[in-house]
Amino acid sequence: MGKYRNLAINVALFTANAVATKLISFFLVPLYTYYMSAGEYGITDMSLTVIYLVMPLATLDIAESAVRFMVGDRGSRGEYAAVAFIITVLSVVLVACLTPLLDFGVFGGLGEYKGLFVIAYATSAFMSMCGEVSRGLDEVKLIPICAVASSLVTLISAGIFIGVMRMGVTGYFISASAGPAVAVIIYLFLGGIGKIACEGMRKILSSNKEHTRELIHSMLRYSLPLIPNSLFWWLGSGINRLFITGMLGISASGLFAAASKIPSLLNSAYSVFQQAWQLSAFQESKKEGISRFFSMVFAVIQAGMTGVCAILAFIAPWLATLLLQGETFQAWPMIGILLISNLFNVFATFYGTVYSTTMHTTYIMKTTVFGAISCIVLTPALIPIIGTYGACIASAVGQALVFVMRALDSRRYLRFDVGWKYLIPTVVVLIIQSVLPVMSFHYWQIVSLICVVLVLMIQFMRIRKMIINIGGMSRLLKGKKGFHGYNRDRWL
Repeated sequence: MGKYRNLAINVALFTANAVATKLISFFLVPLYTYYMSAGEYGITDMSLTVIYLVMPLATLDIAESAVRFMVGDRGSRGEYAAVAFIITVLSVVLVACLTPLLDFGVFGGLGEYKGLFVIAYATSAFMSMCGEVSRGLDEVKLIPICAVASSLVTLISAGIFIGVMRMGVTGYFISASAGPAVAVIIYLFLGGIGKIACEGMRKILSSNKEHTRELIHSMLRYSLPLIPNSLFWWLGSGINRLFITGMLGISASGLFAAASKIPSLLNSAYSVFQQAWQLSAFQESKKEGISRFFSMVFAVIQAGMTGVCAILAFIAPWLATLLLQGETFQAWPMIGILLISNLFNVFATFYGTVYSTTMHTTYIMKTTVFGAISCIVLTPALIPIIGTYGACIASAVGQALVFVMRALDSRRYLRFDVGWKYLIPTVVVLIIQSVLPVMSFHYWQIVSLICVVLVLMIQFMRIRKMIINIGGMSRLLKGKKGFHGYNRDRWL
């Protein structure tokens, strides 16, 4: 049971990390919007978009590779950390060389802050890299500490440079760089990552070139196929919005963007778990019972996420009254379809862990490309027929295609139970629930509530044996009888 305990601890730590980051963002948004004009705020938002888009490309997603290799080969983890550090440095140089491109009008004036943009990119890239290396070193406790420190420094410096000194966009860049810079210092010196990377660098310099070349090639063979996967979520929503804007206008694109906010909560919640889950999967990859481990975790994820999806679809209009103001409220019927899209994205991400765990990341790229192509083809085909709902459906189909392809193909490397007999009827119920508001069905609330109950019942049947056995384990522990009579094969 140690692996489940470790997974729970890691989830708690990454949750603390996410809460710290999101909470500070909650306080920063009013500060930004109060002291900056709409144009200035648009530049800051554009800088974030560009940084998150460029980072996986410029760094070659090498930090993801470093985590996997450090967990699997602890004797060479210093060398893997050193390679990640070197490529991150080179990415900063590359981004600095490409900053003249920021003068194009599409970047909305970001070119006026080239130097500050490079600094913001560098601090963000190094903080991300150090966080991944900490995961590889199993120093997960360090991550929330650095997140809290970074968030507090960002908040305080934003208050000083934006609120007090009224430095606008310049103040934003200073505060957005100061927080991550402090986190990097903690990682490197207090966390010992700098020492480990330096030791790895010495090993690389003293070893033969063939060994170094093979080490770097192995890391790149793993990381390069991950780049499309890192960009897929951004690419999918970005392509949808481009088509909507071109075919229906900017107002329709705004409605689609507004409707996407509530479903994105599903991905935000899962992304916290995914960080912990990926680390646990790497650690357990060579141990007995890995298939059972994947089966149990996916059963819980399936039950939890489909249940949350059904509940969010039911309360969507009430959530919309709080989060979608003015004319954007009319976008709420799209939420149900977008929830299904995000649900499949969660499942596809989970199955992506099979490939990253077994070192077969190439298929992650292939499935991502197929999903993107289907989205590109379906979006312009459906928009003329059913408007923005066509973009929602195209997104859901693309994500579903990626999930199904990965679920079927991944059995070559790791066989575990998807639970199709539970998942398929659940998805059918969710589709019915999402279509009713679009059709303006008069009694959709009643039917939607029935759908929630059905989803919960179906998924309870999926995990009922697990719940029964957990109860049995608790009774055994309380009775101090041990686990001699416990049959682990009955968990699923």
